[in-house]
Amino acid sequence: MKRYILCTILLSAVSASAATLDSAINEAFHNNNSIISQEYTVQSAKHQAQAQKSGYFPKADVGYAYKHSSEKAFGYVEEQFSQAGLEVSYNLFNGGADKYGYLAAEKQYEAQQFSGEAIRQDVILSVKKAYIEILKAKENIAVADRAVALLENQLNDVKLSYSVGYVAKNEVLKVEAELASAKQTQLSAVSVYKTSVFSLEQLTGTNYSDDEVFQTFQLPEDTADYNELKKAMFANRSEIKYTQSLIESADYSKKAVKAGYLPKVNVGAGLYSYGQDLSPAERDYTYDSETLLSASVNLNLFDGFTRKNSIMAQETAKKALAYGLFDLKSQMDLQLKTALENLKLAKVSLETANSEHESAAENYRITQNRFKQKVATNTDLLDARVMLTRAESSRNTARFNIYKAIAEIERITEKKGLKYGND
Repeated sequence: MKRYILCTILLSAVSASAATLDSAINEAFHNNNSIISQEYTVQSAKHQAQAQKSGYFPKADVGYAYKHSSEKAFGYVEEQFSQAGLEVSYNLFNGGADKYGYLAAEKQYEAQQFSGEAIRQDVILSVKKAYIEILKAKENIAVADRAVALLENQLNDVKLSYSVGYVAKNEVLKVEAELASAKQTQLSAVSVYKTSVFSLEQLTGTNYSDDEVFQTFQLPEDTADYNELKKAMFANRSEIKYTQSLIESADYSKKAVKAGYLPKVNVGAGLYSYGQDLSPAERDYTYDSETLLSASVNLNLFDGFTRKNSIMAQETAKKALAYGLFDLKSQMDLQLKTALENLKLAKVSLETANSEHESAAENYRITQNRFKQKVATNTDLLDARVMLTRAESSRNTARFNIYKAIAEIERITEKKGLKYGND
């Protein structure tokens, strides 16, 4: 029997009203609060990086001041003084602090972008799992419906046998009890389906109608190599790129602090106008305006070890991130191995479940015929039905476990549209 594997990229054509995995993921991209929140965090980091560019531009200030003294304090003839001015300043050199500060902020911005992609991938995985649970629940409803139908047919048969005195009343009660239990299972299956839909609604921010059709998907299997997947994982994972960007940011921040050991060179110009009342227009006792040019060189000789400790803080932060990256890669490798093992187990389980279902279906067919021929007992047929329902449930569980394992591997490697087969 053909086995089917989750396909996250290629979906069969569906009607406009049917929900698909792709449509659910697209809805999550637009509506999921975690994604939206991280998008604003990314924008904040972008503006922080742009703010660091300010050191490359001149600064311009305008000002006004007015003073009134109880004495003739201004030129020894006036009690009032006013001033208006325009000042422009520009930093020619500060040891590269502006440059490295900007590069550090750019790496922070880059890191937040990678963090955003990681969140998107987590949401995609959650949507896939929720969607798979819906499909599984839908199949389990079908299994429960078939179980109820079989028991209802058996109840009709055993009632007929009881009416002619062939079986005792307790045989009818046995089937009625089994039918009541099967109907309870049927109700539980419907409830699980509804809660699975609720989970998908929460992730996607979309309300689905009660009669919504969730399209299934299938793809023949292919092979994949652990080493190839591991290579793709280390090349693609957003969490790795996020940490690497933070390491680079810490390195640039350290260089920005080191720039404080170098002198700062500034130049400036100012245009000022003075007055002897509220209006800074003219003065009778001296000049009314002036233009000033300035240049300065400053070097801090001692700052209370602020720079030294700041450099050490950035260096230790960088080392902490580096060791965290080693641990992250180790955890990812474990996740990949575990997911591949789960996939392998699910495939073997599906093969076993298919064989079990084939045997259980044939056993039920034979037992049902023997029951009709008055050779098998009512209990034999009940047992055969239990075996068949269990086999159908096991087959569904194994099949959708394969789907989940594929989804996990695609999340772990961030490699789209992969196909996986036996080792």
